[in-house]
Amino acid sequence: MNSRVDSAYEIGARAFVNAVSAKLGVNGKIVCPCARCRNLDRHTSEEVVSHLVINGMDGAYKVRTDWFHHGEGNSVSVVEGEDRLRYAEILSLYEAAKCLDEDLAISGSQLRESVEGEDRKEDEFLAKLAEAKTPLYPTCSSHSKLSAVVSLFRIKSQNGWSDKSFDDLLQTLPNMLPEDNVLHTSTYDVKKFLKYFDMGYQKIHACVNDCCLFRKKLKKAERCPKCKASRWKTNLHTGEVKKGVPQKVLRYFPLIPRLKRMFRSEQLAMDLRWHFSNKSTDGKLRHPVDSVTWKSMNDKYPSFAAEERNLRLGLSTDGFNPFNMKSSRYSCWPVLLVNYNMAPDLCMKEENIMLSLLIPGPHQPGNSIDVYLEPLIEDLNHLWCIGELTYDAVSKTTFTLRAMLLWTISDFPAYGNLAGCKVKGKMGCPICGKHTNSLWLKHSRKFAFMCHRKSLPPLHSFRAKKSWFDGKTEHGTKGRILTGRNVSFVLRNYKNVFGNRKQSGKKRAARVEIPSDNEDEVSESDEDEDLGDKDDE
Repeated sequence: MNSRVDSAYEIGARAFVNAVSAKLGVNGKIVCPCARCRNLDRHTSEEVVSHLVINGMDGAYKVRTDWFHHGEGNSVSVVEGEDRLRYAEILSLYEAAKCLDEDLAISGSQLRESVEGEDRKEDEFLAKLAEAKTPLYPTCSSHSKLSAVVSLFRIKSQNGWSDKSFDDLLQTLPNMLPEDNVLHTSTYDVKKFLKYFDMGYQKIHACVNDCCLFRKKLKKAERCPKCKASRWKTNLHTGEVKKGVPQKVLRYFPLIPRLKRMFRSEQLAMDLRWHFSNKSTDGKLRHPVDSVTWKSMNDKYPSFAAEERNLRLGLSTDGFNPFNMKSSRYSCWPVLLVNYNMAPDLCMKEENIMLSLLIPGPHQPGNSIDVYLEPLIEDLNHLWCIGELTYDAVSKTTFTLRAMLLWTISDFPAYGNLAGCKVKGKMGCPICGKHTNSLWLKHSRKFAFMCHRKSLPPLHSFRAKKSWFDGKTEHGTKGRILTGRNVSFVLRNYKNVFGNRKQSGKKRAARVEIPSDNEDEVSESDEDEDLGDKDDE
């Protein structure tokens, strides 16, 4: 290969760019294969030539899966505009149905059944995509059936329209359009149409006291097996049970279908590989892929790390008031998943943050959030232990998709609920636990946490400064962070209590009583609040 400072290199790069433009029939921007852009960005022909001379060709460009960007092999033609964003998946999915037959010859009997099921799903999905591509009416060029339905349904959601008002609108609009339009005329038909594209969610009935979810064995139960509360609402005036109207409903947005759908898009499938070849080389942290946690998990699970399409996720949750009224104390808890496989500017985009659960109010779930996380945890366990057969639009093959949950992102109170740690009271430090140094301030009626100087080096001058701190010298040492085995040992006899809000309400009422001025009495009352303290000791 000629040196990049040689004029022959620039001539060769320009010939390559001209050949690509001629082969793809593109007069505008083309994909840049330089070492910096890595087939992810588009530039004009002159800019691509300049990038190739300055940065050189990407070393991984020898891989055949990258050649289709520039017209080599059996590839999907580059289509510009909104049509590419909406319907570029159709040709890829069509090829998926053909290549699934090849996988059948390689796989065993058990895998063959799953692939055949995947084949049938792909055929159904292709048929629905073709239906969605249908123009709203024959001469309409601005909206397809899918885009019109999604636009109208988004307006309904943003403005809080009732189903009845949306029905009235859908029944009125067809009269204003040409007679041969394909717009649905009811909210039910719209929701049914969107569910074909995995745009719906599952409604799971929950106990009003957060004891359990009415699913699986409890799917047909009429009452909570723990607190005996009715599953259905009751008319306050007549006392009549409104059977079929649940008291509490959890909305679950299935995770696995959404992740599989992401790999059906050629562009998204490429974005999900970003982490594999974009690690920092100078030791600076620019993305979670450069973190110690990411590296340690790769070292611990090398088979998982070897597949660049496997996903790393983060979970975040917190409460908010959906009614935007300060006088209302309604607390609704969304559970979000962040995909860290993507580049920094993509993984934090609104459209790439996945809403997985919507936990209803009016009260925060507290420790009972574990009950509501049950369907999500089942899906995450399946993705980690077994995996899911998924079609990849880039390589035109199927693979077993796996995922791991790297960490959670939350404020301190939500951290206590998710991790099961004590985050308030005299043992409010989840790291120190029972060895937290706290002091009750009787006039301020709160705890102050002391003895932070024990984290300093043993000979630090601040350890001897009495007047600067609490009037004592510090001789303690910093405790070690507990390992998973240590935590398991400490909590071996701990029993979490889910639901039963009536009892938890009594406990809250007892906690707001005026504490005694005697510090010893305060400590005894607080010890009673810490469940499992005696067992732990």
